[in-house]
Amino acid sequence: MNNYLNNNIVLINMYENLYANGIRIDEIIQMFKKGEFAQYSGFDFGRFRVFVDGCLLLLNKEKLNRYYKDEYCFAKFIDKVSDDPQLIPYINYIQNEDLFSEIEDVGLYHSMEGKLKRTWDQVWTIRNALAHMQYGNFQFQESGQLICYYLYNKDKGVRKDVGIVFEPILHEFVKSFFSNYSFGIPFRNTFFMKYSMKNMRKTLRMRYYEITSLKGVDEVYDGYSENSIANLIKRMNDMVDLPAYLSDNKNKFDIKEYKISEKINENHFRRIAKNYELNDKNKYFYGLKTFLDFETEISNFLVHIGQLNEVLYEYYVFLNCGKYSKTQIKEAEPLFEQKLGELKEDESDVIAFDIGFTFMKIMNFALRTEDDDYEKLDYAKVDVSMFFYDEEALRKYVIDNSIKKDGTQKYVVERIRNSLMHGNFNIEATSRGEILVIFTDTYNKRSDVIKVTLNKLKVFLCQPSLYVGIPSETDVMLFQRQDI
Repeated sequence: MNNYLNNNIVLINMYENLYANGIRIDEIIQMFKKGEFAQYSGFDFGRFRVFVDGCLLLLNKEKLNRYYKDEYCFAKFIDKVSDDPQLIPYINYIQNEDLFSEIEDVGLYHSMEGKLKRTWDQVWTIRNALAHMQYGNFQFQESGQLICYYLYNKDKGVRKDVGIVFEPILHEFVKSFFSNYSFGIPFRNTFFMKYSMKNMRKTLRMRYYEITSLKGVDEVYDGYSENSIANLIKRMNDMVDLPAYLSDNKNKFDIKEYKISEKINENHFRRIAKNYELNDKNKYFYGLKTFLDFETEISNFLVHIGQLNEVLYEYYVFLNCGKYSKTQIKEAEPLFEQKLGELKEDESDVIAFDIGFTFMKIMNFALRTEDDDYEKLDYAKVDVSMFFYDEEALRKYVIDNSIKKDGTQKYVVERIRNSLMHGNFNIEATSRGEILVIFTDTYNKRSDVIKVTLNKLKVFLCQPSLYVGIPSETDVMLFQRQDI
């Protein structure tokens, strides 16, 4: 089957093509009914799930600590996993499978070198492996059900650890802590409203709000517990009187109110809206929100693609598990179609989706630069002329690292890679109606910024030289089909 990074490219392109003419979920449902995804398998969708989860964890791990420092606990999540009805069959399977017979406690990660790690340290080990492409060797059942995968940690050529990631548990963990909105702990809630909370009256023009929870309002979050921002979002979905609710609960929230012109040059955005044909109100304000709250909207995009991928993954595992007749499979298909239908709420999020697919592509390229098993990138063949950067910062980088050739290419690629692995990138609207993508690599007192327009970033990612030296296929270990 396709090598992991090649599989990512294939599925990113497939999903991007689905949305090429707009976010039309009914058309995807019709394609599902006609079996138009049958060229793929659970093996493909399962590994792509690992990629999407990795994107979410790397994007949001440091933001989680910024918004909820000392107000969440990874260990409590693991304490409750054994009671999660979705995970109990998987845990029972692992405990009864001979290959894992020496593992006493099934959690996120097991060190094969006998290192006892707290949950926090397990997460750090996984995070480092995801950021440095130090993982692989995926283990599947014959149905395409992903069981686990292996990782290692290596720093400056010295191996730190080798172990097993229990993928279904990590998947639920990422949903609970790093999906940011739909499933887990929302960092903040942002919205528009023709009402001023400062003046307690209606307004002619929209106000933009950023709501975060005050310290000490919520219990320590364990991945399953309630959260005040999540409750606010539910109330909004229930169409409550929002100004009254916020006023009654002002002791729970930090409420920031802005005129839109305080957050963005509206003329610049209008040019972008025209280019993207954001002709109706929903699309216009979704697009505007992408610029004002990019971290939430890019997370929502990843969650959306993850949900779509999840439905296809579950369906093709179900189809190939060998337990069900054709009649039973046919009877179950409406349940999968219903899950696809839940994605319709994002049909107006045009700009975030355009940026989102490019984000996944450059994340995949960043992983390519880290993998020790591939040929090293031939930097001389990489064109970085479309990027903007500080010449003095480049000069210092070249001198400090004694770089003899291809210094510009190495500087740009390394800074982009570092910014992505710490979730430090953003967008701006330019006076020409273009989207400017900004990568910020911060370390100690150094902060290097790389900028490029979205269209030119797409051109950069089309270079064949970026993926030369990657094997086309890879082997996987298969287990017999069993109930999980």
